[in-house]
Parts: sequence; structure tokens; C-alpha cells
Amino acid sequence: MSATLFTLFGVPVTGYGLGAAAALLLSLIACLFYARKTGLAYGAFIRLAVVAIPLCWLMSRLVYVLANCTYYLITLSNPVLALHFWDGGYSAAGAVMGLILAGFLAEKWSRLPHGSLMDAMAYGLPLGLVVIRTLEGGTNLGLGRTVTYEWLYFLGVEDGYGDLVHPVYRYEAATALIILAILSIWLCKRRWRVRKGDTCLVSLTLLGAFQVVLESLRNDGHMVVHFVRIQQVLALVALVVAFAVFTTRLYRLGGMKKSHLLALWLVTIVCIGLGIFMEFRVDRGSLKLVYYAVMILCMALIATMALVSRRKAERLS
Repeated sequence: MSATLFTLFGVPVTGYGLGAAAALLLSLIACLFYARKTGLAYGAFIRLAVVAIPLCWLMSRLVYVLANCTYYLITLSNPVLALHFWDGGYSAAGAVMGLILAGFLAEKWSRLPHGSLMDAMAYGLPLGLVVIRTLEGGTNLGLGRTVTYEWLYFLGVEDGYGDLVHPVYRYEAATALIILAILSIWLCKRRWRVRKGDTCLVSLTLLGAFQVVLESLRNDGHMVVHFVRIQQVLALVALVVAFAVFTTRLYRLGGMKKSHLLALWLVTIVCIGLGIFMEFRVDRGSLKLVYYAVMILCMALIATMALVSRRKAERLS
């Protein structure tokens, strides 16, 4: 874990903690950039920042504690220790939830159209994730499964036990940077004029699809309850929510028949089921490259159906 640099009012301050604060600051700066590009007032951004800073921390800690409630209730037999936030234990997925929720609440506070500040916050999220994932390289987090193919050895890092493992934290940082680039190029081409809420949903679609696969690569035991990876489940939920919104919108605009909508949902359910099956095969089988390839195709198909539905609905509206 990250070493303590100094104490502040008796609370240890670590390099990772300072980096996490920097990640939030950069996310808010990117958020401000989006706000200015889309014509939002400074006052709305200030309200967003006021809500986002505590909610990011609170939701990040809350999701971690809920996922590890048996640890506090049974192993430690002291649930009060869950309030010792300085002992560490946070969830990146929880932080994302907190920031999106902050956007929603700040919209209500500022009386802005639904999606205005959620879009701004979602645009800033990938930049913060680039920083926080990179920081995991200095801890025991973000390490993945053993590299089993010789042609992939150049990607591996030593885990401290002599094994060459996948540096998932690097993959996740690179992915977040790619998503930020995709969002920026898309928004620039649209002159920063898209339907309210779509930037948020597109960001969640891409983040969700990538994270389902990348969280499967992790082998650090972080946010795992029994055999369920909580952050992987939350990523899948984000992807499915975006898919549901985009396909329902297209259906309501008359761009899709009910039978086609049901067919898309059937394909999605099959993809989810197949992805879960591949997750189990990765833990037990030997053809890991095949299992991951199938998982990637399943998540890519759901994301593609969601984004294509959004594009078709946009043309009809």
C-alpha cells in the first residue's frame, strides 16, 4: 500500500490519497472545460463542485464498505471500523456513481435541464480515472492474472512473488485515455452540441464495456465478494442502463418495431449469459485467450447496439 507522507490532524496522508485528490481536481477541470464549451454558467459549475467533492468520497467509501460488510461485521466484529476512512478502502466504481449523482443533484440545484451537468461530469471522469489507475502501480492494486502467452511477456510486470502478471492498472489508464479522446473527437465534430444526457450515457457505455473485461483480468482480490467482482457487476449495470435508454428512445420515436426491440434485448441477455460463462471458464479452463475474445465480442456487441440505436434515434428526433 502507499506509504504515509505525513499526518494532518492525526490522520495519515499518503501519496495515493494526494493523487486521488489530484484526480478529482483534474476531473473537475475537464468538467469546467465542458461546461464552458456548452455554455453553462460558472455558478452551475461551482454548485457541481460543491456537491461532487463530498459525494465522490462518500460513495466511493460506501460502495467499498457494502461490498466488504462481512469483513467489518464478522472478521473484525466491529462495524464501527467502517467509519475509519483513513484506514483505506475505496471503490473507483463508487466514486463514478458519486460524481454522476452529484451532476444530477447540481442540475436540480441550478434548475438546469436534465443531463446538463451529468454530461459535464461524465466528460471529466475518464481524465480522473487515468490518474487514479496509474497511481495503482505504486500499490498492490491493479495487478492481474499471470501472463500465460510468451508473445505477451513484454506487457507483464513482476508481482513481487516472481510471477509475471498483467498490469491491469496500465490497461485501465490507457482505456480511460482512449475514451476521453473518443468523447473529445465526437463532441468536437458535433461542435459540442448533443442531446442532454447523451454524453453521460455514451461515456458510461464505453466505460462499462471496457471495465467488464478489464475487471475480469484483475487478480488483486479488490472488491471481490465470494467469486463476484463488484466493480465488474456495476460496470455491466452501467452498460445495460445506457443500452436500455437508447433502444427505448428509438422505439418510442418509431424507429424500431417492438419485435426488433425484443430481439435486441434477447441478444443482450444472451451476450450477458455468455460473458458470465466465459468468466467462469477463465477461472477454470486453459484457453484463456479464446474466453477473453468471446467476452470482448459480447460486450462490444451490446455497446455497438446501444450506440447505433442512439445514432438512429438522433436522426429521427
